[in-house]
Formats: sequence, structure tokens, C-alpha cells
Amino acid sequence: MNNKNTARAVDRAGKISSLPGVKLEKMIDSIDEAIIGCDKDGYINIYNSANERREKMSRKNVINKHVNDVYDFHSGKSLLMRAITEKKPILDQYQEYTTEDSGIYVEIICSTVPIMENDEIIGAVSVMKDYSKFKKLSKIIMDLQNNLYSTSTDKASKPKTAGAKHTFSDIVGENPLLRDTLIWAKKTAENNLPVLIYGETGTGKELLAQGIHNAGARRDKPFIAINCAAIPENLLEGLLFGTVKGAFTGALDRPGLFEQAAEGTLVLDEVNSLSLPLQSKLLRVIQEEAVLRVGEIRERKINTRLISISNTDPVDAIRKGQLREDLYYRIAYISLCMPPLSKRLDDLSALVDYMIRKYNEKLNLKIENVSAELFASLENYPWPGNIRELEHVIAAGMSALSENDLQIRLKNLPPNIRHKLSSVNNAGGKNRSAGKTLENTLHSVERRLIKSVLKKNNWNISKTARELDLKRQSLQYRIRKYSLKSTD
Repeated sequence: MNNKNTARAVDRAGKISSLPGVKLEKMIDSIDEAIIGCDKDGYINIYNSANERREKMSRKNVINKHVNDVYDFHSGKSLLMRAITEKKPILDQYQEYTTEDSGIYVEIICSTVPIMENDEIIGAVSVMKDYSKFKKLSKIIMDLQNNLYSTSTDKASKPKTAGAKHTFSDIVGENPLLRDTLIWAKKTAENNLPVLIYGETGTGKELLAQGIHNAGARRDKPFIAINCAAIPENLLEGLLFGTVKGAFTGALDRPGLFEQAAEGTLVLDEVNSLSLPLQSKLLRVIQEEAVLRVGEIRERKINTRLISISNTDPVDAIRKGQLREDLYYRIAYISLCMPPLSKRLDDLSALVDYMIRKYNEKLNLKIENVSAELFASLENYPWPGNIRELEHVIAAGMSALSENDLQIRLKNLPPNIRHKLSSVNNAGGKNRSAGKTLENTLHSVERRLIKSVLKKNNWNISKTARELDLKRQSLQYRIRKYSLKSTD
């Protein structure tokens, strides 16, 4: 369960405790997640339908009973009582127990917060996830990983690999910031040092990670990527480092992803979302080049290249206490920043052309370009979703076209996208032009020069690009930017 979502869910559960009884009961019964709450002395006063279904107990037989009379906790005490005693939230905690009434054994991932009123604790509330589902998912993932990344017994055949489909050539653009990142990425591919890639969501960070893997000596070995924010911490530790039989209920002897990526590459996406205790364990693995499976005392040597990905600047993450500074120095011998689309708009034309070619093939179309009006809208938009959002816009526009269409126009976009582009452009256009006389003058001079050279060369793009010392893609970008036409 994602920590942010968990915190919001628990916070909602805590706030509704002050609502009238009937309304409160209806609200918590409409929630799929199991919710239980108690007063400051541990007597249960909230117990929703999701809990009844899972634990096979009736609410009337649970309400007003003490938590220790309802549950037999296998290790430690109730998380509800712990939250009350410690006066602080306990997020994404594993717990196992047996119900006294129905005798059902339950494993949960539970997030619990104390409920405050006038700075006094009046109780606690827990939001619970069925851990058995996560275990099944983990087993499926691990089995699939084993099958994907196991090597053949035939020595003549290459080891199987999956996941790294892209190379550096798939990263489109000539922007100086992007080119500088790619230069360093190519140098990095030649060694095995840990790399950290950071940047906004949708900038192509995993694409760069795949490029590094496929340009290096490990290209024929496993490439495994996992999103650290998508998996509960209790499950993630076993998934990364492996488990031994008996470490916890249902645990099997199973290698973790570090072992499965042996001699290959392991990518930890959103590494900044790891809890600080788990970051500490990761730091030890990197330092010792060995993993300690959950429940085991013998370390296992590993030879795995680590690429970490963060959606925030690591310096900011360290300052906010999200990333250990000592871990940063271990995972980021080289730090590579994928620039946002808003800082590489000179690549916009090339990116649009690439996406048009991609979806022409998928949709069996023959689109050649976008209209000058649409391109101007794309150029002025701030692109908070970066390249992923741009691809969404192009694909959405092309989905409404037929095989006879040759151009994507603003009117071809779905209403929500068209409105978004138009509203931002209308709001920002005046602001961008106001007070920027120097920039406007330079643009005017550039437009006249390009138009003049194009006319002299009878609109021969290659010849004009050479004369202006521009790449063809950069010239085509400026032609669209200034809405230049051969009929002008």
C-alpha cells in the first residue's frame, strides 16, 4: 500500500470518527478496505463490513469488546494499542493474528493512527489490506522473474533477457541539455558503477536506464525494473533481497531481485520512496556486494549493476529527509538528469514527427504533420506531464483521423485536450509577449532570415539547413514555429 495513499485513507477514517453514528456507519461500510477503530482504552467502536467479510465475524459480536478479547496476536501487541501508547502513526506494518470468535488466521498490512481531540488521544483507527493477496502477487512476480531471467542449460545459447527493449537511438532530440545527459550516459554504460537518474515524471528516465544497459557489457544479461513505491515495504524487502523458508508464515526459499539480476542490471524506480530503514539495508547490500535473505544469517555474494531512478532532485530529497545522504553517495557515482520537455522545446518538432511515425504504423494511417495552429499551441503549453503527455495528445488526435487525412489539426483533439491547450495558450500568450521586446525582436529577425534563405533555395530544406548551419530537424522546427509557407 503506497504510504501517501495509506496516510490519506487513515486520515479520512480518523476524521469521520466525529460524524453522527448512522452516517459514520454508512461511510465506512462503503469502503472496500477493512477498517477498525477503538477508544483510548482499547474497546472497539468501529468495525466495517469489509472486516466482517474477511474475518467471518458479526459486528454486533465485536463492537464494545476489547481488541485483546477479539484477537489473538501472534507477535507483539495490537497495532491499535501501540499507536495509542506511542502516540504516533504506524504505517504499512505487517501483523498476523487469529480471531477468537471464528478462529480464522489473518495476515494484514496495516496502517494505524491515533485519534486526537483537544490534544488528547481519544482512540485509534486502522486501515488494513489482506497480506495474503500481496504474498500471492509476490510469488507470481518471483516465479515470472525466475522464468524470464534464468539461463539455459545449453551453453551455446545466450541467457534470456527481457525488459530492456530500447537503446540510446530511441531517445529523440538534439537539445543541449539532453545531449549532455546522453554523453555521460554513454560513458557510464562502459563501466559498472551505480547510476542515479532523476527528473520529472514522463521525461523518459527508464528509457535512459534501458539505453545504459543495452550499451554495456551486460546487455545479454537480465534487466529487471521494479517500482519501489508500488509495493508495501514488508513485501518489498523479501522481493528485493529474497527469503528463506520459515522466515515468516508461508515464506519459501526464494532468491530476491538482486540475485535474479545476477550479472545484469537491477533498476529501482522511485528509490526515494523507500523507508529509511529499508534504505539502510540497501546501503549495506551495495557496500558489501552481498544480500542477506530475510530470515537468513548467511550472506550471498552478488554481481548486479544498480541503476536508481528518482522523480525528484536527490538534493531536495536529502534535505526533506526522504533520502539518506550516505545512500545517495553509494547509488549515485554518476547522476544523470533527464530535462523536462519545457526546457527542450527545440526538440518538439522532432518528437512530434517521431510520434506521428509511431502511431501511423499502429493505426495504419499516413499522417504527415500537425497544423501550424496546433504546433503553436503545443509550443506554448507548459507540459507538466512531459513527453508522456505529448504522446498522449498526438495519439488522441490521430485516433480520430481516417486513412485519407494527412494532418492533425487542433479541432481533431478531444474536447478536454483542446480546451486545456487553448486555455493555457490564451492565458499565457499575452504574458509571454509582454515586456519581452528583445526576445520578440530576435524572433522577428530569425524568421525573416530563414524565410529569405528558404526562398533563395526554392524551399530546399537540406540546402537551407546547411547554409544556416542547422540540422534539418531544427530548421523544420523553426518553419513550424514561425508558420512559414512556400506560398508566402
